[in-house]
Amino acid sequence: MTALTAVGIVTEYDPFHNGHAWQVRQARLQTNADVTVAVMSSNWMQRGEPAIFDKWTRARWALQAGVDLVIELPVGSAVQPASIFAEQAIQRLAALHCQFLAFGCEHPDWNFTRFSTWKLTTSSVQTTYNAPFAANFQKDLLQQHGLQLDEPNDTLGFWYAQAVGKLQQPLHLVPLPRLKSHHNDATIAGTIASGTAIRQSIYEGELQQASQAMPVTATALQSQPAISWNAFWPLLQYQLTQSSLAQLRRIYQMTEGLEQRLQQAALQAVSFQDFLNKAKTKRYTYARLQRLAVYTLLQVTDQILEHQPASIRILGMTAKGQAYLHQVHGQTDLPMITRVSKRALQHQLWLEWKAGLLTEQVTHLRQDLYRQPIRIDDTPSRSRP
Repeated sequence: MTALTAVGIVTEYDPFHNGHAWQVRQARLQTNADVTVAVMSSNWMQRGEPAIFDKWTRARWALQAGVDLVIELPVGSAVQPASIFAEQAIQRLAALHCQFLAFGCEHPDWNFTRFSTWKLTTSSVQTTYNAPFAANFQKDLLQQHGLQLDEPNDTLGFWYAQAVGKLQQPLHLVPLPRLKSHHNDATIAGTIASGTAIRQSIYEGELQQASQAMPVTATALQSQPAISWNAFWPLLQYQLTQSSLAQLRRIYQMTEGLEQRLQQAALQAVSFQDFLNKAKTKRYTYARLQRLAVYTLLQVTDQILEHQPASIRILGMTAKGQAYLHQVHGQTDLPMITRVSKRALQHQLWLEWKAGLLTEQVTHLRQDLYRQPIRIDDTPSRSRP
């Protein structure tokens, strides 16, 4: 029997839309891969925001639209700066022996593979304290290598290449162009729209408009509770105002006196957005502050992250995805988790379970304990928008 080949995609699917469906088709077309594997952020996003729909809803939509295997990027790996986010995702795709990595970017004509061998130094980060890390890093990259890196998906592509080089994995990089919409476009003008625009439409109740850019109907959207930071703001405010400064200093990435600034902002704020506006400075981006808010909400410390070993947790699969899992079974260097038992929660998935309990408060759907992977029959009738 001929071995199946796989193309990996690092994604959030927040939510899954027509641009993602096009990317899935193009990834398979350009690589001639048999199987598409998506490593998907769970219930919290890289930028420090809750996913608008829970991970099971998003995984099911992805499987129905052409993905064969969805694995989880847990909260401790997903809510991270781009470099760590990329490395954690690539580690899982490599462990599943994917031969290709396809990703959307603003400059698909770039040779991203060459970035995998670049050595980086960030000397200005140590001296320019009135600017965020990203700005200092981009300045160094331009000075040292002549690369202007100021688009979000190009930046992720760069870090994917760096992760492939650092982990010494034989993943062939396949950059794909973004279709029509820009990453931060705020309006829907057709069947292809940005995730930002789609989320905004959903939050405003414009479900029919949002559904024209998604492979699901407005009725399907209506059946799912849309999640935002507003649902968690009272809990975060309580954590920040009732904890001592010493306790807040233990939170992961709580440095340079930020605990005092965040506590004062929480005491004065009337909403999560108001809190961000009061805490914001030139040095700290909204994404950095939002990630720190997630760490605080979940009481994440350095020690907790150190004791969360990596694993491959399966959220869903088609028949072909299951066949691929059988092919690589026993060849992976990470434990594979399907049914989540109490033992798994005590080890690899403790932080993920903790985060899932918060999502359950909004969705009233169990997120982790005893959940089994979604299974989709990948027949020709499966929807491929």
